[in-house]
Amino acid sequence: MKNILYLLLALFVSIQVTAQSDAIKNLEKTTLKQTGEDFVNNALTIADWLYAEGFYEKSVEWADKAEAAAKKLKNNAYVAISLNQKGKSQAKLPGRSKAKAYKTFEESNELTTDADLKLDNLLNMRDLAKALDKKKDLAALEREIAVLNGGDASVTSTSSGGLFSKRKKAQEEMEKAQAQNQQLSAAVTNLSQEKESLSKEKATLAKQRQGLQKMIAAKEAAIQNLSAEQIKQQLLFSEQSRMLDSMQYAGALDSMELAQKDMVVQQQQAELARKEAEISLKNSQRNLLLALVGLVAIFGGALFLRYLTISKHNAVLAEKNRIIEEERKRSEELLLNILPAAVATELKQNGSAQARRYDNATVLFTDFQGFSAISKQLSAEQLVSDLDYAFKHFDQIIGKYNLEKIKTIGDAYMCAGGLPDKDGHPRDVVRAGLEIQQFLKKWNVEKRKAGESPFEARIGVHTGPLVAGVVGSRKFAYDIWGDTVNVASRMETSGEPGLVNISASTFSFVKDDFKCEYRGKVPAKNVGEVEMYFVRD
Repeated sequence: MKNILYLLLALFVSIQVTAQSDAIKNLEKTTLKQTGEDFVNNALTIADWLYAEGFYEKSVEWADKAEAAAKKLKNNAYVAISLNQKGKSQAKLPGRSKAKAYKTFEESNELTTDADLKLDNLLNMRDLAKALDKKKDLAALEREIAVLNGGDASVTSTSSGGLFSKRKKAQEEMEKAQAQNQQLSAAVTNLSQEKESLSKEKATLAKQRQGLQKMIAAKEAAIQNLSAEQIKQQLLFSEQSRMLDSMQYAGALDSMELAQKDMVVQQQQAELARKEAEISLKNSQRNLLLALVGLVAIFGGALFLRYLTISKHNAVLAEKNRIIEEERKRSEELLLNILPAAVATELKQNGSAQARRYDNATVLFTDFQGFSAISKQLSAEQLVSDLDYAFKHFDQIIGKYNLEKIKTIGDAYMCAGGLPDKDGHPRDVVRAGLEIQQFLKKWNVEKRKAGESPFEARIGVHTGPLVAGVVGSRKFAYDIWGDTVNVASRMETSGEPGLVNISASTFSFVKDDFKCEYRGKVPAKNVGEVEMYFVRD
């Protein structure tokens, strides 16, 4: 029965360890196929698991991979967390690894703004400073820890709002599960030792049995080797014994009756003992059955609790992954709201976006007539509200014609067709300009009825080569440059409110689609005389 229990417990622990090992291997395979933040998150999770399992060198390798990927993304928050995990694993390695770990924690502290991560780095650095006998550094560390903890250098952080704190809680839960596995492993070791002791006792009994068998064989051999004289003496002794037995026979007959009575009593006592033995055996069987049921219940409860713990842990991980995925999607949506989709994708993959030249793009400029005077008549809130109303409609209109919004400068609005990777034709830009003028006419009718100043816009369009790309490292901005942009701006300033003024270059593309009024060569600032056309509805 004990052997069966040993096997059951050993099988349970081996299944738990194998399942956890397989989970780490599967996550490693999945992670190696990923990129970006998904790779960083899973690489850090693997490093945590390996650290908890005691595989510190492999944990350092995966922390290095997470650090390299985070640097490629230019995400200092993830770089700092990767360095923190790397430092913890280095601190567990022999040799000069403690000094390396100390420097790793310093690098993490320089990169992070997360108070929890800073505090964790400082606490680890304090322990390493004690081990490395860095007395000067230790005093400075104690002061920094006291500042982060509100004056008490002996306590640890309790905040749970940062990315590092969430990862730290997940790691603590994983360490609890590892401690349970270690306890079960210790129990298996103890049971194995008991089994080995029983095996030794069994071997000793086998040796004693072999000794007795040898003694019996020796006696039998001695009997077979008796001489003739010894046999005669044995026969004589037997005859004398027979005669003595005959003399004692009479006395034996007298005691026969008493012996028979004793036999009856002994039989009764034997029957009583047999019944008592049967009762004892049944009690032992019942107790053994109860003990077995109890052990099965205990193991069943332990397995169920383990299942609940793993399920809860998996649910926590799933929720954290869901939150991370939502934040990633939100970041992508924000990036797409700032940059074109193709540029945003290139920026995420490479960390930068290559500037491109477009040989045939069309630029549209709008500007409100007399905006300075209008701004003096309206409150700041009303002015911003009117601009927001107008520009939102402009956004809808250019989106309808697949144009790219570039930027707004005060009351000026600029967009372009034919970039990036879009088939925008000059006629789509002209149609958008006409639709903007139609929207403004309808809106100005309402404003005049309300006694408000109208928002009348000049619109200029020009087609030609330009360069487009992303500028800045903190607040990305997609912009365009070149003479085409300057000429389009001059088309707007040389136009008239309510009309769309286009250059000869744009006219060559749209002359078969719209009625255009030739204006002749009109002087334009810093450009010279330029042929211009008004587009009529």
